Amino acid sequence: MPFEGPGRQQLAKRFVAAAVTALPMLGVIAVAPAGAGLLDPLNPFGTTTNGGTISPEERARREQARNELYDRLSPGYRMSVPFVSDASATALQRGIEQYQRIMAAGGWPTVPAGTTLRPGDTGAEIVAIRRQLAITGDLSSDRMSPTFDDEFQDGLARFQIRNGLRVSGFVDSRTLAALNVSAPERLKQLETNLARVKSLMTINKAPRYVLVNVPAYTLQAIDHGNLALDSNVVVGKPARATPAVSARIVEVNFYPTWTVPDTVAQQDLIPKLRKDPSYFTDEHFSVMRDWKAPPLDPTRVDWNSSEVVSYKFVQDPGTFNALGVVRINMPNKYSVYMHDTPLKQLFSQSARAFSSGCVRVEKVLDLVAWLLGPQSWTPEKVQAAAANGQRINVTLTNSVPVHFVYLTAFVSDNGVVQFRPDIYGRDAPSADEPDDQGAVVAEQRRAVTP
Repeated sequence: MPFEGPGRQQLAKRFVAAAVTALPMLGVIAVAPAGAGLLDPLNPFGTTTNGGTISPEERARREQARNELYDRLSPGYRMSVPFVSDASATALQRGIEQYQRIMAAGGWPTVPAGTTLRPGDTGAEIVAIRRQLAITGDLSSDRMSPTFDDEFQDGLARFQIRNGLRVSGFVDSRTLAALNVSAPERLKQLETNLARVKSLMTINKAPRYVLVNVPAYTLQAIDHGNLALDSNVVVGKPARATPAVSARIVEVNFYPTWTVPDTVAQQDLIPKLRKDPSYFTDEHFSVMRDWKAPPLDPTRVDWNSSEVVSYKFVQDPGTFNALGVVRINMPNKYSVYMHDTPLKQLFSQSARAFSSGCVRVEKVLDLVAWLLGPQSWTPEKVQAAAANGQRINVTLTNSVPVHFVYLTAFVSDNGVVQFRPDIYGRDAPSADEPDDQGAVVAEQRRAVTP
């Protein structure tokens, strides 16, 4: 299927790559300042401060501590109004006025490149970060202590949540990059996104619609102006960006087959099969010379042949299928759609740009129940259809509009200004291309997915 390529943006060049990268995969060992404890709580680097490795038990304890920190602070950052609404536009305008005042007062100080800070550390860098966190409301106290204490850690976690970053409890590379985005740049980001929201306001004419805010990795179902459902989503990786789409949802497919797009077959599946032919049968694929030809015997296919690149591939229905147990059909020129996934562990990541352009929905069965509710499909009926293993295609009596939009700044109804990484570099299309994105999670299993 065709995809929009990544855009261009200078800010993305120094911020996006760090923001999209999953820290545990970096394998970085940071040198801790003198006085730091042997085992720092929440250590995101997977090492002790003397460079030694940590046990699986210690790693699990730190992950639990990070999760508890996130769970304690994150409820105040949920977007409880539609991303595109009068309330959202008004809140963005207030955010612009707030950042105009911040800029007029001189903004905030930058933090030296390469700074890495952990609980218990002391230094002038902590004072500089405290000043920014106080200015932006992440710290309620203006106490300028040079110590990385519990108060500072909470403020830092609020900043990470507010900027769509992983709550590490540390000043890590991607947090440092976000801290060093200047107040004028943030103001411009707010103004750019207010203009986007205003340009999209006509979508609210529909009584019911679905909206996916791609850089926020969030889906909303809107019913007569109210938020009926929200869900985490996985979107396209920067090299295969999820496009801006306005379409209509016309059908729900339980236990769909996956017709592998030619681009995915040529760039992902065939190279995978050349390295590991067993992947074909393990993942239940069929292959044909063309769509009118009968299936080939995979044991007699020379995967290294040049002819293979023109072959057509289909994956059988099942829980193993790349589309999971349900596909939401929304015809459009990009051939993208929404669907379930067997890789549900990816929804727990803060940066979720992993797909080949389609949108994977965490609460997909809740979304299906909302879409089919007017046709007397109860949540229990949806759950039963998802469990019985039978292919069922349900046409919507009244199609529902769906919009994939790109908003990297928004303000929640409690007045909290939030930013998200410009994963496709669309905030300033005339700027340089961002660096290559390295977002990889081990649980992806190098799977071939839409």
